Amino acid sequence: MSVYLILGASSDLGVELINSLEAQKDDEKKIYLAHYNTSKEKLEKIQLHNGNQLVCIQADLSSYESVENLINIIKKYTDAPTHIVHLAAPSFKYMRLKDFNHTSLIKSINIQVVSIARILQEFLPIMAKRKAHNKIVIMLTSYLLHTPPKYVMEYAIVKSALLGLMRALAADYLGKGVNINALSPSMIETKFLSNLDERIVQNVAENSPEQRNAVPKDIVPVIKFLLSDASNYLHGANLNVTNGGG
Repeated sequence: MSVYLILGASSDLGVELINSLEAQKDDEKKIYLAHYNTSKEKLEKIQLHNGNQLVCIQADLSSYESVENLINIIKKYTDAPTHIVHLAAPSFKYMRLKDFNHTSLIKSINIQVVSIARILQEFLPIMAKRKAHNKIVIMLTSYLLHTPPKYVMEYAIVKSALLGLMRALAADYLGKGVNINALSPSMIETKFLSNLDERIVQNVAENSPEQRNAVPKDIVPVIKFLLSDASNYLHGANLNVTNGGG
């Protein structure tokens, strides 16, 4: 049986990932521990098959107490997940240096970096002891692959810290039977972009080699690859998931 802990499962990517995993024709039993913060409506509409189970778990990842409660709930279902996918992030926003906000930055760091570090502190040692190629997948950004565009200071800071965490853990757990990897996609048209001016999103699409931005169905197959046995030889990688335009 596989136990998937998906942080940010209520996102468009999270829902698409679970639906895609459910569309696979296999006999493996799956439990999805699906984290959400404010709304689980889309999660509750997912059609499960083969006796699989979806458990919606509310947690505010910016709160230490809420993360600890999340960990305790996870322990009711498993000693440790077999697969962890970290998608959670606050909505994207542009930020100039003059707009820098300490509180906003700290909250974003807690949601994206501190929470997953604490969760992995609890479960990664157990996952490694299994020597069964358990998987950890972390969502980053193509901005880490080159000089980022203007006015993404907070976003770039936090994703850079998350990349550092992934690389450090990959080094610590090298050869220990667990695969820790990341992916860095270009702009994906999801509700994550809800705070952006539509003209900015359209401009990015027009400057893409394919004249469009990515959608969840472009990205989810890469996540599934990193969750599968096909990635057993891959460790500490940050996959470039763009169409060449960044």
